[in-house]
Amino acid sequence: MTDKDDMEKKAAGSPQASTPERDQLFRFMAEQVRDYALVLLDAKGEIASWNSGAQRITRYQPDEVLGRHYSLLHPKEEVKSGAPQRELTVSGSLGSLELQGWRLRKDGSRFWASIALTSLKDDTGGILGYSLILHDNTERRASEEAMTKSRNMLERLFETAPDAVVVVDGGGVIRKVNQQAEVIFGYMREEMLGQRIELLIPKRFHKRHRQHLRNYFGDPRARKMGIGLELYGRHKNGAEIPVDIMLNPIAAQDATWVFAVIRDITLQKQGEAKILELNLTLRNQLDQLAATNRELESFSYSVSHDLRAPLRHIIGFVDLLNVKGGTNLDDKSRHYLEVISGAATRMGMLIDDLLAFSRMGRSDMMKGWVDLGLLVREIVADLQTDVQDRKIEWDVTALPVVLGDAAMLRQVLINLIGNAVKFTRGREVARIAVGSLELKEETDIFVKDNGVGFDEAYANKLFGLFQRLHANEEFEGTGVGLAIVQRIVLRHGGRVWAEGTVDGGASFWFSLPKTLPPSV
Repeated sequence: MTDKDDMEKKAAGSPQASTPERDQLFRFMAEQVRDYALVLLDAKGEIASWNSGAQRITRYQPDEVLGRHYSLLHPKEEVKSGAPQRELTVSGSLGSLELQGWRLRKDGSRFWASIALTSLKDDTGGILGYSLILHDNTERRASEEAMTKSRNMLERLFETAPDAVVVVDGGGVIRKVNQQAEVIFGYMREEMLGQRIELLIPKRFHKRHRQHLRNYFGDPRARKMGIGLELYGRHKNGAEIPVDIMLNPIAAQDATWVFAVIRDITLQKQGEAKILELNLTLRNQLDQLAATNRELESFSYSVSHDLRAPLRHIIGFVDLLNVKGGTNLDDKSRHYLEVISGAATRMGMLIDDLLAFSRMGRSDMMKGWVDLGLLVREIVADLQTDVQDRKIEWDVTALPVVLGDAAMLRQVLINLIGNAVKFTRGREVARIAVGSLELKEETDIFVKDNGVGFDEAYANKLFGLFQRLHANEEFEGTGVGLAIVQRIVLRHGGRVWAEGTVDGGASFWFSLPKTLPPSV
């Protein structure tokens, strides 16, 4: 026999290989294993050998563990309960023991181990020792726990979803349902599982639905079912339920199933029907209101227009009496004629204002960009002739360019600035300010004065037609100007308000939206 044959037999563990040589080959093999701890225990469970894998996993050096009981790898609570000795006893009785559990590293940290403990016996059955194989499965266990946690969370989400969820296979058979599916359709889940999906669909839709199902599996993708159609489900009691359905394909057991999310929209349908009913009612009321407003505007225009002719006659005949009577009229008669003339003139002003108010509601708006600063400068310039004998301090800040009807907004500013001039007449120095505030969606414009002001308890009356808070003897006017202001601002989609105190001045505000409403 050659030396080569002898070495091969020794390497193969033949009977001719000596025991020391086999032991050396085994130890060499064990030392090459690094992912597993290969540990030899004696009959008492004390560590007799310690491979590099055991060193890497537990971080113990061989000289730190040889001769010590293997329970040093067990957590304290297991040592206290006698678990290490029970493991040896069971392994000795059964021959081997496989388990998983926490084990300790040298630094006290724990790792999750897969453990195989095998008893080594002689020919008579006596225990010579034990082989212990450990594998660190900490990462795998963490991954499995995360997967289990995720699976449990998904299952909880599935079960507690606010909508019904029904999983259907390619043959149209119900495979899984959640709690809300039981609530909506009235079946226990045991009554639905294994049944065809047509169980939950009104009979008149069965044929069409089967075709839809075939078409869906021909091109499975996430989409809403029956776009543009009204869909219905069927309750166990036969009642039909309006529903919305979202379909999603899912891979299951080498096949494609469909994950259907079904929402009961009964309340939504009832709400939509109620909204439609309210909209129709509101539309009718608006039509009636518009018709009434047109009638009122037509009436006020006609009345005002028709009153102008007799009023001209009254004024004309009063003038004739004044001329014809001459010195023949006594003082009382002249006073009567003055009263008639004054009343007729006032009535003419009322008619003119009423006509202006009526026109503001009927005229079309000419939308465009309006320079408010330019309008105010022109208005102030026009007023200079009338107030040249008064001392007025003007405070006009930079004003914005806004969207609106230039002629109408001019009328708003004429009325507000004119009021400020009128109601500061008694002040030695009148102070009138015009300015604005820029907000996100609107522009607020104000006209402030230090005039006689008003009692804010009556502020809600200021913008009413023919409403006045001062006597004619104090300040002239018809009570239409602010009503015109309000009507114009409302047509622009804005609002008006006023602030003031008695004898403490007044501030009149109006807002203009950054974009005009489409209806104006």
